[in-house]
Amino acid sequence: MDIVVSDTNIFIDLIAVGLLERSCELPIRIHTVDYVINEITDDSQKAIINKLVNNGKIIVKRFDSEEFLRIIGIYFSRSNNVSVTDCSVWYYAKRNSFRLLTGDNKLKNSAIADGVQVSGILYLTDMLVEQNIVNEREMADKLEELLTMNSRLPKRIIDERIAKYREE
Repeated sequence: MDIVVSDTNIFIDLIAVGLLERSCELPIRIHTVDYVINEITDDSQKAIINKLVNNGKIIVKRFDSEEFLRIIGIYFSRSNNVSVTDCSVWYYAKRNSFRLLTGDNKLKNSAIADGVQVSGILYLTDMLVEQNIVNEREMADKLEELLTMNSRLPKRIIDERIAKYREE
């Protein structure tokens, strides 16, 4: 079973369109790190995440002091303004050969350059459709909703998915 490490922005986007809990039904294991959990400050978002963590649907890595020093070393060795949280998910994914899920281009580019396999939210939305957890029509609606909330998403690619899902 594949294991993915999620960055904060993936969780926030999935929660916003009601797809996080359904993503936990996929044949993958979703991991994250304690720094990501701490970045989620909205009470309703935190409640959803905590429920999934408590039910074992999302695994949270807590770093010891030695690992923290390694993460800080990565942070200070980069000049592209990736955050400590970014460095923590990058470190965890690389160390374990897991796929990193992020919508942050700086993190994505740094991790790819370091040999980490990186995907965005479309990795999950495509899989949700492929696994028949979400039907194509509903996914088209969810992707349209995502585009209205997050301008950093790849609009052209998402528009292509929406058109494809609406055709079938």
